[in-house]
Amino acid sequence: MQKVSVFTSTRAEYGLLYWLIRELDQDVEFDLQLVVSGTHLSHEYGYTVDDIVRDGFTPTERIATLISDDSPQAITRSSALLSISLADYFARERPDYFVVLGDRVELLAACEAAMIAKIPIVHLHGGEITEGAVDEKVRHAISKLANYHFTSTESYRRRIVQMGEDPSRVINCGALGLESLSRQRVPDRAELEEATGLAAGQKYFLVVYHPETNKDSESIDELLRALSDYPDIVKVIIYPNSDMMSRDVIRSIKEYAKNFPGRTLLIKSLQRDLYLALMKYCELYIGNSSSGIIEMPSFKRPIINIGDRQKGRIRSESTLDVQMDYQEIAAVMQKALGGDFQRCLPDMTNPYQGDAPSRVIIEALRNWRELKTIEKKFYDLEFVI
Repeated sequence: MQKVSVFTSTRAEYGLLYWLIRELDQDVEFDLQLVVSGTHLSHEYGYTVDDIVRDGFTPTERIATLISDDSPQAITRSSALLSISLADYFARERPDYFVVLGDRVELLAACEAAMIAKIPIVHLHGGEITEGAVDEKVRHAISKLANYHFTSTESYRRRIVQMGEDPSRVINCGALGLESLSRQRVPDRAELEEATGLAAGQKYFLVVYHPETNKDSESIDELLRALSDYPDIVKVIIYPNSDMMSRDVIRSIKEYAKNFPGRTLLIKSLQRDLYLALMKYCELYIGNSSSGIIEMPSFKRPIINIGDRQKGRIRSESTLDVQMDYQEIAAVMQKALGGDFQRCLPDMTNPYQGDAPSRVIIEALRNWRELKTIEKKFYDLEFVI
């Protein structure tokens, strides 16, 4: 039996990992170890470890490291605490694989501990580009630390090979988040309204905005001003992740909600199925979250992506890009809600669609059992300068 350790530190990441965790938990050839940290253990961000337990999983390890501060110093200290705790965990449990997803900065500390402990690292969703966030550097750094890779598109698979990774250890399995659309029931409108408090038939915009961590300051006033132009439509605003400057965003959305009582719904965290329902029934998705780029196109709703956080990431034609500027946002909102664009949405496709990604990953881990190694050789490509 292979012991597979899966790391999760945020609600969003857990939602993407859900079906992989489920498959590992049910497969008799694997011993699932679930390491829970970050905002999962923070009441400020919804204490979402309760969602994990409610789903029927028992965390193997709970590592509380989040400091109530979003300064660079606090984030660095949190990462250091995580690395120390994981060093003890790896020494005690010695998992066969350590699975991480994405690009959050704490993954650097997690993967550093795994590398030093000689635990093979499996990286999901590598090779992607997000030029407006420090996540860009983190993601590529993790790819170089990792031993095995699973990507969401073929272009991303080729990019990881271009980084010198062995092609036999880089597999395009598609985006994990889309697996929920085919394997998980999305609540109907009435269930969504009961769970969130939305009025029956109420039209709403879904707003998910995270700080652009490459910048020195963050303001979403221009976005909030544009949203105010639609007083009859409720704004459902999801709290940002625990990035640098996230508290600046939280202060702004709280002030907005206070100024527009009854027309704004703030949500700290939400179960995965209800978040999918919010995407399915919204009039418009606006913000800069990767879920808007990767998952939202499957719901055939208009998407407005603001700023550079997701710059460089492959997107569908249903995604409209603007900067954080009132005039730009207002104009593109009119376009997104207009009849011409709405009529085109059913024909727009999602470039991230995959065929049961979690099962592809598990089968690969099964096949690599005898080949498992932490050794890496740089794979050179032939090219002409």
